[in-house]
Amino acid sequence: MNTALFTKGKPQEVIDRIAGMSAFNRIGEPQDIADVVLFLASDQARWISGQNLGINGAFA
Repeated sequence: MNTALFTKGKPQEVIDRIAGMSAFNRIGEPQDIADVVLFLASDQARWISGQNLGINGAFA
Protein backbone atom coordinates (compact mmCIF):
# COMPACT_ATOMS: atom_id res chain seq x y z
CA MET A 1 0.00 0.00 0.00
CA ASN A 2 1.50 3.30 -1.06
CA THR A 3 1.46 5.06 2.29
CA ALA A 4 4.18 6.74 4.35
CA LEU A 5 4.20 3.72 6.66
CA PHE A 6 5.14 1.49 3.72
CA THR A 7 7.55 3.75 1.85
CA LYS A 8 9.44 5.35 4.75
CA GLY A 9 13.04 4.22 4.77
CA LYS A 10 12.81 2.21 1.56
CA PRO A 11 14.95 3.21 -1.41
CA GLN A 12 12.97 3.90 -4.60
CA GLU A 13 14.58 0.87 -6.26
CA VAL A 14 13.06 -1.40 -3.60
CA ILE A 15 9.64 0.20 -4.02
CA ASP A 16 9.91 -0.20 -7.81
CA ARG A 17 10.88 -3.86 -7.44
CA ILE A 18 7.90 -4.51 -5.17
CA ALA A 19 5.62 -2.65 -7.59
CA GLY A 20 6.87 -4.92 -10.37
CA MET A 21 5.55 -7.94 -8.46
CA SER A 22 1.98 -6.74 -9.04
CA ALA A 23 0.07 -7.60 -12.22
CA PHE A 24 -0.62 -3.87 -12.54
CA ASN A 25 3.05 -2.95 -12.11
CA ARG A 26 2.37 -0.45 -9.33
CA ILE A 27 1.92 -0.17 -5.59
CA GLY A 28 -1.67 -0.12 -4.42
CA GLU A 29 -3.14 3.20 -3.36
CA PRO A 30 -5.47 3.76 -0.40
CA GLN A 31 -8.17 4.72 -2.93
CA ASP A 32 -7.97 1.19 -4.40
CA ILE A 33 -9.12 -0.23 -1.07
CA ALA A 34 -11.64 2.55 -0.46
CA ASP A 35 -13.33 1.88 -3.81
CA VAL A 36 -13.88 -1.79 -2.94
CA VAL A 37 -15.17 -0.94 0.53
CA LEU A 38 -17.57 1.60 -0.99
CA PHE A 39 -18.82 -1.00 -3.45
CA LEU A 40 -19.31 -3.64 -0.75
CA ALA A 41 -21.22 -1.14 1.39
CA SER A 42 -23.52 -0.25 -1.51
CA ASP A 43 -26.75 -1.86 -2.67
CA GLN A 44 -24.88 -3.17 -5.72
CA ALA A 45 -23.20 -5.74 -3.47
CA ARG A 46 -26.42 -6.95 -1.88
CA TRP A 47 -26.08 -10.44 -3.39
CA ILE A 48 -22.49 -10.97 -2.27
CA SER A 49 -21.96 -13.10 0.81
CA GLY A 50 -19.21 -15.20 2.31
CA GLN A 51 -16.46 -14.25 -0.15
CA ASN A 52 -12.76 -13.64 0.27
CA LEU A 53 -11.65 -10.76 -1.90
CA GLY A 54 -7.97 -10.38 -2.65
CA ILE A 55 -7.69 -6.62 -3.01
CA ASN A 56 -4.02 -6.81 -3.80
CA GLY A 57 -3.48 -6.08 -7.49
CA ALA A 58 -2.77 -9.77 -8.14
CA PHE A 59 0.42 -9.40 -6.11
CA ALA A 60 2.63 -12.40 -6.82
